[in-house]
Amino acid sequence: MTTVETPLEQAGLTAARLRLVLTRLVRTLRRESHTDLTASQVSALATVEELGPMRISALATIESMDPSVATRVVASLDKLGLLGRTTDPEDGRARLVALSDLGRRELTELWNERTLGLSTRLARLSARDRATVEAALPVLERIARDE
Repeated sequence: MTTVETPLEQAGLTAARLRLVLTRLVRTLRRESHTDLTASQVSALATVEELGPMRISALATIESMDPSVATRVVASLDKLGLLGRTTDPEDGRARLVALSDLGRRELTELWNERTLGLSTRLARLSARDRATVEAALPVLERIARDE
């Protein structure tokens, strides 16, 4: 007797495969990057780059990390000169963290390295396989935005 998988079971199998391939791909891209920053530091920098200056509490929420961890991550990035602190214009008692020029350059270099690594891998694919990856991007982007 054959069993027919339900849509949820099929989605679960697809999700498991997608999770594994994304994990491996991200790990490979990180390994090829020439940075001493941790994944948490890079993610925090990227969030501040994308959303602009913010309180550490907001960063902790967005990054799904404990506020004490976010404080340590910000302190380490501040010490490296990649983030700076400014006064919150809406509340003079509060501080915002913002990307420094050095932080912006560090992220740009990191994104360029990772893009080059991925471009090299994509260039080795057939034109048909590259087109398949390109066609999947809008769907993956929607999944990433949780739409």
